[in-house]
Amino acid sequence: MAYPIVKYFKNLDSFLKLLSSKSESFWLKRGEKHTLLLFSEVSKSVPAYKDFLKKNKIYPNSIKNISDFSKIPTTDKVNYLRTSDFTKLVPGGSFSKGNWSISATSGSTGEPFYFPRTSHQDLYYALTAELYLLTNFNIDKKKTLYINCFALGVWIGGIFTYQAIKHIQEKNKYNLTLINPGINKEEILKVLNKLGRHYDQVIIGGYPPFIKDFIDFSNEQKFDWTSISAKFIFSAEGFSEEFRDYIAKNANLKDIYKDTLNHYGTVDIGTKAYETPISILIRHLALKNKVFFKNMFENDERLPTLTQFIPEQFYFEVENNILICASEL
Repeated sequence: MAYPIVKYFKNLDSFLKLLSSKSESFWLKRGEKHTLLLFSEVSKSVPAYKDFLKKNKIYPNSIKNISDFSKIPTTDKVNYLRTSDFTKLVPGGSFSKGNWSISATSGSTGEPFYFPRTSHQDLYYALTAELYLLTNFNIDKKKTLYINCFALGVWIGGIFTYQAIKHIQEKNKYNLTLINPGINKEEILKVLNKLGRHYDQVIIGGYPPFIKDFIDFSNEQKFDWTSISAKFIFSAEGFSEEFRDYIAKNANLKDIYKDTLNHYGTVDIGTKAYETPISILIRHLALKNKVFFKNMFENDERLPTLTQFIPEQFYFEVENNILICASEL
C-alpha cells in the first residue's frame, strides 16, 4: 500500500504549498482515489475483511468508483471486530511480521477492545500535529515546551502523542521540548514551576475535564499563570465555548482562537481532525446568531465540535446520521 502521508511528512513545505493553493474539490478527489486504493489493498490482504465481503456478497472487482464504495456495508464491533479471529483483522492474518503498537478502548460499554496499529498511523498524527503546531502555535518561531498530560497507559492518547511529537523532534527543525507527566497533577505543577519560565510558550495537552481539574488545582496552589505563556490542546471530548472561556480566564490566555485547540479522534484510528482559529470563530459566531447557527449546523440543537481534516488521510461519509471513516492502520 502506498502511504502518501509519509511523503508529506518528510517534505512538509511542499505539502503546505499544496494545502494553501489547491481547492476543496482537489482534496476530496484525492481522498476518493486513495480510499479506493485502500479498499483494493485491504480486500486482498486482510482475511477478516475478505470474509466480511464474501458474507455480504460484495465482489472487490466490482468496486470501480466512490459511488460503488459507498454501498459497501460498514464494519463495526458487532458485525466485524468481535466476530472475527483477532489475528485475521490485520494484513496477512498474522502478527508474526511487522511491528505493532496496540491501544485499547475504555471498556465503558463492555469488554475493552484492542486495536493494533503500525508506525504509519503514528506518522499520520505526526503530520497533523506538525501542521497545527506550526499554524496555530508557531513552533518554528518560539521555544516550546509540550507537556503531555494524556493518560500514558494502554489508551491511545498519551503514548500516541508522545510518539507523534518525537517524530517531529527528530526532524531537528524546531526548538521543541517534550515532557510526559501524564495525569499526575502534582507532577505537572512541578514542571510548570521548574521549567515553564524557560520557554516562550508552554503547550499543555490533555483530556478537557482533567485540564479543568488541573487548572483549578494549580490555582488552589497559588500558581501564577502570568509567569508563563500557556496554550492548551484538548482531545477525546467535545466542549462548550463557555468551557473554553473558563480555561482562558483561569489560565491567563490572551487569544482563545490560537491558544486553544481541540482534536477529533477515536481509539481505533487516533486523531483525525482538529480545530483551527477559523473553526473556533465560527462556533463563537453561531452562538450569537441563530440564523447563522441553523445555516451552519442544520438540525443540531447543541453546538457541535467543528474541525478540519485532510481527505487523503481520512475519508469521511455520513450514513443515517452516523459519521463513518475509512483509514489505514
